[in-house]
Amino acid sequence: MPEKKEFDVIVIGGGPGGSMVSTLLADGGKSVLTLEAARFPRYHIGESLLLGTVDLLDKIGIREQLEAGGFIKKYGVEWVWGEHREPWTVDFRNAVSVNHHHTYQVERAPFDKMLLDNAREHGVDVREQHKVTDFSIDANGRCTVHYRRTDTGETGTATARWLVDASGQGGTVTKRLHTQEWDPYLKNMAVWSYWKGVTRHEGENAGNIFLPTFDDGWWWCIPLRDDVTSIGAVVDRESFSSLKSKDVKQYYLDSFARTPELAARMKNAEQVDEMHVQRDWSYIYDRFSGDGYLAIGDAACFIDPLFSTGVHLAMLSGFIAATVVNTVLDKPELDRARMLQFYEDTYRKEFSRLRDQVYFLYAGNKGSKESYFWHARNHFGVPSIEPEKAFVSLIAGAFAHRAWYNHYAQHLDVPDDLKKSVRSMSDEDGAHLDVPLIASAGGSVVDDFAIDGRHLREARSLVHTSGASIACTPTVMAAVEHADGKRTGREIIALITDRGIDSEERARSTVHEVISHGFVEPKV
Repeated sequence: MPEKKEFDVIVIGGGPGGSMVSTLLADGGKSVLTLEAARFPRYHIGESLLLGTVDLLDKIGIREQLEAGGFIKKYGVEWVWGEHREPWTVDFRNAVSVNHHHTYQVERAPFDKMLLDNAREHGVDVREQHKVTDFSIDANGRCTVHYRRTDTGETGTATARWLVDASGQGGTVTKRLHTQEWDPYLKNMAVWSYWKGVTRHEGENAGNIFLPTFDDGWWWCIPLRDDVTSIGAVVDRESFSSLKSKDVKQYYLDSFARTPELAARMKNAEQVDEMHVQRDWSYIYDRFSGDGYLAIGDAACFIDPLFSTGVHLAMLSGFIAATVVNTVLDKPELDRARMLQFYEDTYRKEFSRLRDQVYFLYAGNKGSKESYFWHARNHFGVPSIEPEKAFVSLIAGAFAHRAWYNHYAQHLDVPDDLKKSVRSMSDEDGAHLDVPLIASAGGSVVDDFAIDGRHLREARSLVHTSGASIACTPTVMAAVEHADGKRTGREIIALITDRGIDSEERARSTVHEVISHGFVEPKV
């Protein structure tokens, strides 16, 4: 039977991001072709998953299979970072806006194959050993992709209404069409190998990732199945350049002794794999979408591996991209440029949030864990959250609280823990409710989109000059309009409730939200 050549969407790359977006698009009724240059399973670094990734795995129905695979469970992160050398641990059970207490440490070869096979089961036409050699996008946004089979040398073409670049750091589309902007502060190198016999904690903490620092950089220590541990050193460009006159393997081995907390775990360890070296230079493209295409994961941007964000950002961007592409193809009456800008803004905001926290931890290598917690709170998006919870939630990859999700929480399915978090924060800040409130001059109403199932829908947002943004729901607008400098917060809540605009619980949460983001403030 001849291969099909016409599709709704072509996805370049079958890694976690490519599998995510293709599966969700197929679930949305699209015909999808995924072209992957390699034959899976294939080796890839990046074994530690974030807690927020579990929610994304649920969206493609793969978590039960992952659980059955016996992968190591990860309940938190242990650090030796800052001005003191005492280890400190963060527990994912302290994260808000997530419905899980653990994630997984995975060997990427079987994990990535599981995701790609799952895409096939959802109806995606997956072709491995098909390397994309060229592409074109016409004036109407229709794309043509040329490929070569790496096993037989045969060539072929396929066309589609839309193209998704999930090709990783190769950036098949973005590298040709856009400018890659290297991060001047995050030009690092990674050296790693695999070991057996590394000492682990007992109980739940046995699966935690361990991140100690040493003079030249920091280590990852990731426990995997079958007593295998992935151990890598990340050092800056200058330190790595000095290795040219020294054997890299010897430098790697010598650095264990320079990290006593890690050396103590290595006393009975045996190296079971070769050395690997990779450049971990962070970057972002000036654009990663346009008429007929968008890029996800590393094809759009890459961040330092400190927070193990690679798989998470790939799958998260795949989720957002699938929603945008579904809407572009199914609802041509909506403004395509605005939808693509929604994708760009959403992905960039997530990338920037994590990158800024990486900056701070590097700069604060001699700081305290409390300073890391407070800095995370500034980037988290829920100003009144406890600093430690903000830090844990940020590094866990929790995303249910974030602006593009909770703007329209009244119309979507919101986890109970988020409701409880907002309610408790409202109670803690109850003093604000007893003083007269007045609307600030920094807010304006703009057209926006909301994620609603498999599509975007038109919406409006109230945007502050500080960058904060919330939905223009009737409750929000009532809270702002009635903050006239005379009514207290409690009086505004009562007014919203008495007029049947919303329940008392939602009115209270909304008043707290408009205060915390600066749309309403206590009258001086």
